[in-house]
Amino acid sequence: MLCVWKMIMEEINKIKFGTDGWRGIIAKDFTFSNIRIASQAVSDYINSELYDSKYAKSVIIGYDNRFLSEKFASEVARVIMANNIEAKVSKTAVTSPSISLFCKENNCLGIMITASHNPPIWNGLKVKLQYGSSVSQEVINKISDFLYKNSVNTGNKEIIFVDVLNSYKKYLKSMVSIKSLLKLKIVIDSMNGSGAGIYESFFKKEKIYSVRNYRDPMFSGVNPEPIEKNLNELKKEILKNNADVGFAFDGDADRLGVIDDRGRYLPPHIVFPLILLYLIEGRKLKGNIVQTISLGYISERIAKKYSIPLEEVSVGFKYVCEKMLIKDVLLGGEESGGYGWKGGIPERDGILNALLLTEMLIKTKKKLSFLVDDMQKKFGKSCYMRKDIKLKQPVDKEKFTNKVKEIISKEKNIKEIRAYDGIKIVFDNDSWLLLRPSGTEPVLRTYSETESVNNTKKLLDFAEEICLNLL
Repeated sequence: MLCVWKMIMEEINKIKFGTDGWRGIIAKDFTFSNIRIASQAVSDYINSELYDSKYAKSVIIGYDNRFLSEKFASEVARVIMANNIEAKVSKTAVTSPSISLFCKENNCLGIMITASHNPPIWNGLKVKLQYGSSVSQEVINKISDFLYKNSVNTGNKEIIFVDVLNSYKKYLKSMVSIKSLLKLKIVIDSMNGSGAGIYESFFKKEKIYSVRNYRDPMFSGVNPEPIEKNLNELKKEILKNNADVGFAFDGDADRLGVIDDRGRYLPPHIVFPLILLYLIEGRKLKGNIVQTISLGYISERIAKKYSIPLEEVSVGFKYVCEKMLIKDVLLGGEESGGYGWKGGIPERDGILNALLLTEMLIKTKKKLSFLVDDMQKKFGKSCYMRKDIKLKQPVDKEKFTNKVKEIISKEKNIKEIRAYDGIKIVFDNDSWLLLRPSGTEPVLRTYSETESVNNTKKLLDFAEEICLNLL
């Protein structure tokens, strides 16, 4: 009986690689034993014929501020070195983009110990590729195939620790043009993540207000995700100090949250087109636009005005990255606050985009609230909301999409239906509703953007009504 129970628990806690690696609950499935197994799979992949010989047989390992992250990183290094592969570990907590940059500069694979924006009980292992970006599904599949195939090699070789942040800071400085803040008041909320202190290091002689800029594996009781409900402390600090802008970074600082001078949270559907406009009008740059299906219509209208090609892809920055590697992409972005732009690595980066928006405020000499309102006067108002609906069981995406098509076939004022990642219904006035069933959990994610809060809520209610009729 104990043997059967052990087999059941092993299956429950089995490592399963997802979008960019593997995440699990600390001490439940994210354990030292399991991280050795995952590291062995990475090692087997590097030592196999599947690994491209043009890349160095070397791995850089970084880690964030989560519980035991530095210990997990060292354990990864020990397994990789025991497989006769060079491994180096960051000597401090670092951001995911800084590991991506190291990969590109050193032609090596990267592993980042982080669970990004997930709750504090989680940790994870992200894989970064040699060209400086999130791992592709192709490589994830190849690594997954090696899980549990070979016994784990461990050793006691001395770990080499390296400075990752120094090169990253030089890269950030090369990407923006900022000499002085010109009396701008800025608040930085690092959300107790590994981005703490990096933005501030550029302005040592100027006043920067910081909140949650220290390590706390419990993240001050708030998930390190820079969305509105988690940024009340940042809002208060902005209003208290009459600040011009507030920036928040998630646990590994690849995502950005923005609060303007009025204390308003700016969703990605405002931030993304704001960055786009500045790159076009302020920096005079050209190139394609790539955005995920869950981003909005202001950027589409900007693209139309400036005759710039815009391409929509499935949810997940890896799909944006794929386009950045083969096309001249001016700006790529996703609904969760990740943006990457021309001249940099094909990776989202919260701190880099905060610096770019700072440059924008300095160069335009205008309040952020004015720039936001002015953009909406020119290109239309945007009121975006998302609502997750819990289901009794996971649903088949394709079948669900086909059923929704049948239901809305009689609806008027529909301009377009996009059905490559869930189903996105675009109406004649550009308002839209997206329904995306999760492939792994019983959740239907619904997204909508219209010109008013009331209309957005109506579309989300319509989505829930569809759900009740179908499921």
